[in-house]
Amino acid sequence: MRRPPPHNWLFVFKVIVESGSITEASEKLNVSQSAVSQQIKSLEDYLGKRLIIRGKKGIVLTDVGKHYYNVIRVSLDNISVATEKLFGFEQKDTITIKSNYSFVDVWLSRHIYNFYHAHPNTSIEIYTMLWLSDFRNIGNEIEIRYGDGTWSDAKVHRLTNDSIFPVCSPKTKRNITKPEHILDYPLVSVMGNKTGWTEWLQEMGVHAGGKSASLYVESNLLAYKASISGDYISLGINSLVDHFLQDGSLVRLDDRELKTTEDFFLLEPAEQFMSEKEKVFIDWIKSTYPQQ
Repeated sequence: MRRPPPHNWLFVFKVIVESGSITEASEKLNVSQSAVSQQIKSLEDYLGKRLIIRGKKGIVLTDVGKHYYNVIRVSLDNISVATEKLFGFEQKDTITIKSNYSFVDVWLSRHIYNFYHAHPNTSIEIYTMLWLSDFRNIGNEIEIRYGDGTWSDAKVHRLTNDSIFPVCSPKTKRNITKPEHILDYPLVSVMGNKTGWTEWLQEMGVHAGGKSASLYVESNLLAYKASISGDYISLGINSLVDHFLQDGSLVRLDDRELKTTEDFFLLEPAEQFMSEKEKVFIDWIKSTYPQQ
């Protein structure tokens, strides 16, 4: 394996990107512009790739530069966080949460103020993801994942016990009186969900006859919004769709449900990396989230 570039080159690259120009980066680093330019040139020569392009209004990242910056930023930030936690250089006042986007929109964003009200001196950063691979093996923050719960990289606490059932707009439901009538309408499928239309139709004894989804989306919320605005029929996950059922924008098409093979889980950082404020937040979400 090739040795990584020197740390100071990577740090200078990160500062340049976040400053927006060589000039501002040199001021932040308290070194000359020529020294900064030499550092980034050394990094580019080492990698054999152009990372930035100088322009009249500052620097512009190349495509490979954008990807490399994201990796370097996360890596250097994780080193800083680990140093603070392990050696106590600074009391961490910010909690970082990585979460499935749908969970943030439907539940966390609607309740997070309650945590702030009880702990006004704690700041929270929320990063959303659609796919598990977006955050896997990155850092030791609190995570809320959707999946089967078989992860060995953290302590896992189940939040939901989900089932699926077909949902649509009230207007669409007026013309559907039998489960098989569902096949007369366009279906929405959520990419990545392990339990979907094939499993639900088979369980309910409905012969699909080769019918497949007409629309594939990458989040459950997009599926629900498609059903709200048109004749699409989607599969509701009870922990996510209840809000739309309560406000009447979506209705159930069938009282029967199929247990999913996936649920939402809270993943706790390793004990040695967890701050007291993170422990407080974890206790809060465990006690606040409705048990199913």
